[in-house]
Amino acid sequence: TLLDDLGFVEREPSGRGYAEGPRLIKLALNTLSASATRAMRRAVLRAISEEVGETCNLGVLFGGEVLYIDRVEAKWPLGLRFEAGSRVPAHCTAIGKLLLSMLPEDELAARLRTMPLTRYTANTITDADRLLDSLDGIREEGVGTDDQEFMSGVVCVAVPVAAPGGRVIGGIAVSAPEARMTLEQARGFVPLMRRAARKVGETFKLDKN
Repeated sequence: TLLDDLGFVEREPSGRGYAEGPRLIKLALNTLSASATRAMRRAVLRAISEEVGETCNLGVLFGGEVLYIDRVEAKWPLGLRFEAGSRVPAHCTAIGKLLLSMLPEDELAARLRTMPLTRYTANTITDADRLLDSLDGIREEGVGTDDQEFMSGVVCVAVPVAAPGGRVIGGIAVSAPEARMTLEQARGFVPLMRRAARKVGETFKLDKN
């Protein structure tokens, strides 16, 4: 059979039926491993969310957007509802600006030439030169910020997540309505977020096993 040929099943010695093949066993083990590392990452995000009292995101740069890998919502009514797998623009979000700032100069320039710098609020930076200036400051500080640039009334801070070896692969962010938390107050949680980012980074080492 096709499944037999592909290694997903193999005929039992008795010849009466089939048993799990090596590829199916490997797939099952990889699925369990991926589930375990996702659970570990989610536990870290949940711990931040519970301590801060606001929403915590884990995202990666995907072209000109940020792709949320995971997200733990704050336990407040009328929260911001974005599911894992959602995409948001990079040029006006904390994770997006942070990860853009860490790109090599030529790659950043190439992306800015093709990214639509769409205006979402009165604070959205839609001029490429102004955005580059903003990214310079973010690169120096190592903290991404969104001061009501994507959604009016919502602020956000982000820190990088690096895999073992030091390569930055994503970012962790805390977002909140400004009525509950100012941007400066959010910055106060950066040390906590950096510790969490190190824990999340370690899970990517497990993914390779």
